[in-house]
Amino acid sequence: MSFYSHEVTIQAPKDRVVSLLTDPFLLSGVFGHVNILRVYDKKQGKYVDLSSLSSFSDRFLVVYVFGTPDTKMNLFEGEMEGPIFEAGSIVYRGWTKDQKFTWGVRFEAKAIKPMETLVRIFVNADYYVSGLDRLLGRTPFALAQHIVEEHIIPYVKYYFKTESGIGLEGITPTKLLDEQGLFSQIIPKITKMSGDVEYGVAVIKGENVSGKMWIKNGKIAGIEVNHKGQTLQGQDAMLELVSLLTPVRVTLYAVNLDEALMFNLEKYVLANATQGY
Repeated sequence: MSFYSHEVTIQAPKDRVVSLLTDPFLLSGVFGHVNILRVYDKKQGKYVDLSSLSSFSDRFLVVYVFGTPDTKMNLFEGEMEGPIFEAGSIVYRGWTKDQKFTWGVRFEAKAIKPMETLVRIFVNADYYVSGLDRLLGRTPFALAQHIVEEHIIPYVKYYFKTESGIGLEGITPTKLLDEQGLFSQIIPKITKMSGDVEYGVAVIKGENVSGKMWIKNGKIAGIEVNHKGQTLQGQDAMLELVSLLTPVRVTLYAVNLDEALMFNLEKYVLANATQGY
């Protein structure tokens, strides 16, 4: 049985990362060698099409794909299970129908900062036919390493997004806090969550009140509030919000402006390079 482990830091909150790790359809695509065909329905006691599924299931009929269009594609029928929750871990495992190829992946996610999550990945893979070595073009250990370094890591690096539902060109805001209640009770949470935020904004909404709070380098840099038609700023705005006796909803977002700057700079360079031909 081969075993390979790796750690990767993802610039996203833990709940966003966990939402990826618990999506079997998305994750099987990231693995690159697993295609889900059907889902096991416990009530019917058999594999069914997704449209016939009666409830959530973590058991799948799959096809394992090895090779490339440039060489030869080899398909093996099998099964996959997951996500399975085990002692702070998220586990996926699978095997071919003849049990000659087995594998497992375990993820452990740990929040380092509000927008930073450490993910530990543990992969095992094994197969029991000498011909499969030639078919896969790698040893069991190399296959486990391949799944991590040539599928999971590139996905995180180039495709994983931290959208929170707000679409701005080159900017993907990350929602850090969404609270309802008296503002005087929410402000300590905003202060705590903003500690590691370089740039951010808090949106405030309530009955006859709305406002925005800007975060820079972990501190509140500005605030503007409209209450019953009166616009207040700075300390006056803060005092008005703290004195409110009616609940408000506060949503705190963080944004990576450096990332947005590079995004638009690359677009500008590419556009001008194209015009030069």
